[in-house]
Amino acid sequence: MQDLNEDEKLMYLDVLREAPIMPFSNFVARGDIRDRIDVSRPRGVIDKEIYRLVKQTGRDQSSRLIPIIGSAGTGKTHAFWSFKDREIENRKKLEQTEEIEVGQVEPVNWTIIYVPSPPASIRVLLHVYTCIIEEVGPEILDMVSGKLVEKWGGVKKGIFQKPKIEEIIQTGIREFPGVFADCVKALVSYQLDKSKRALAERWLLGEDLEPEELNELGINSVIEEDDICLAMIKIITENIDRVLILYFDELESPFRMHGEVAERKLLEILKRLYNEVKGLVIVIAILKEIWPRILEISDDPLRSRMEPEQELKPFSLNDLKIFFSKSMEVFWDDNNLSPPLYPLFPLNEKLIEMIFDKTKGNQRNSIKLCKRFIDMIVMEEMSVDELMKAGVDIVATAKPPVEAEEIVDFSKPREAKATIEDILNEEVYNINVNPQSVAGAALKCIIKIGEEKGKKFKHEMEFKFKIGKKSQTLAALVVYDNVKWGMVIPSCKSFDRSAGVAGYYAAKRLKDAMNEKAIDQGILITPKGSSGAKFELILNNTPEIHKVELDNDQGEELIMSAMKNPSREGWEIAKIIFSDIGDYVPPIVEGEGADQENQ
Repeated sequence: MQDLNEDEKLMYLDVLREAPIMPFSNFVARGDIRDRIDVSRPRGVIDKEIYRLVKQTGRDQSSRLIPIIGSAGTGKTHAFWSFKDREIENRKKLEQTEEIEVGQVEPVNWTIIYVPSPPASIRVLLHVYTCIIEEVGPEILDMVSGKLVEKWGGVKKGIFQKPKIEEIIQTGIREFPGVFADCVKALVSYQLDKSKRALAERWLLGEDLEPEELNELGINSVIEEDDICLAMIKIITENIDRVLILYFDELESPFRMHGEVAERKLLEILKRLYNEVKGLVIVIAILKEIWPRILEISDDPLRSRMEPEQELKPFSLNDLKIFFSKSMEVFWDDNNLSPPLYPLFPLNEKLIEMIFDKTKGNQRNSIKLCKRFIDMIVMEEMSVDELMKAGVDIVATAKPPVEAEEIVDFSKPREAKATIEDILNEEVYNINVNPQSVAGAALKCIIKIGEEKGKKFKHEMEFKFKIGKKSQTLAALVVYDNVKWGMVIPSCKSFDRSAGVAGYYAAKRLKDAMNEKAIDQGILITPKGSSGAKFELILNNTPEIHKVELDNDQGEELIMSAMKNPSREGWEIAKIIFSDIGDYVPPIVEGEGADQENQ
């Protein structure tokens, strides 16, 4: 522990103090942000089992289904990223693999696809199809259509001999008849017909086409229909030359959001994928406490065909030490510093043991407490002496305090310093930045600013409109100057990650409302960094949709300030509707003006 002199300790603590992102800030694994640190031992048996299933599926093309169960915070979502990293390593090995020797088992090419909980209880297959397209990328259409067109005789035989598109389509329909026919037409048009390629791409990406556009393609259906969507998934899996792992996360969410009917619907979809699609390994990640109910409502055929469930294990004490040291090593490397010789700096073994005893090895809770203890040391919430009195030997020292006169407000009671026990047991209150709270705050900002500026407008929360007989809901409607503005927020859990597929569905809801003349313009409030091929396509083709990006901190500020002084983000949202309100002016904090005058 004497490896660090005082200057070195201060340097490392200063880096921690000034870093824009502290270590262990992301204690909840997310399907759209890669986890950089992996300790695989608690998941070792599961890894081997899934890789075994991938190899078997690569050989016989029979689909397989395996459940992964675990309590909250044991790494179900994190497991996806460990498989994604292994996928990348596997692909590099395949690229470097020379000719396979006689008797040697050919390595299997595979891709894992994250499938979050469906945003609705309907069109679940479309949700799965969209996740496949988003993960593999739009090039999957070139890959599949190119292979099929060549197979069906679509290769040029000479400079002046172009393949006859209609003949190729008929050849394809003979191989994929019935419900597959429209899929064949779209794939051939996409590959060979330059004049129809854009329309075919929109159809294949699930975009809405007008009746005359469908007629131009010679297509009668839309890909949103379950049978058509399943047909496209079948065509892709049979012509992509790799095993697809579909990683269904949070299988319990449909029950929480939509009830048992939605849960049964999802299980039926899983059974259809398992029974009717080749080349899949279906992984379902679910809370251990919910698993018995899933088994109870599953039918006998589905239960009998599942692989035995595999349970995620918590960290051992040694796992936690390894995870902590690896995480800190990455942090120091990111900040262009050689790591301290003591790998657990700024904590020590006794603190790590205390964290382990408190969390029983639960990964998420362990990471949260690691962050809390580092914050405590770096921000000088407790001195070394106070920690020593608590029975903890901390080697990291805080920066020596600058001698200054203490100013005490005697009108308020003195705040007691937190003890180690307080920190271990505390529940920190956080503003929940979710679609409902953001929608409510955005509308409050619009109302407050509109009224202050003397605007005459009408507003409505949860505005409903119909597409045919089906009812759809926007977060809010504002009518100003004879223009109807619809506002929508993706059905995402939080604003600290991309909205993913939910961003596309939100944009599509606005476009549907415009097509039905329910609104004229749209405001889409989405987490910062949300993207995707379909998402970008619909925004590029619909200039009436005005996108506003927020991160979690901006969302918190929007919510906290909505009733008093709308934040900059709240002002900019209101300015989309009331374009002449001018630029945002920060509110003057009480006492600030007097201080400036004295200076």
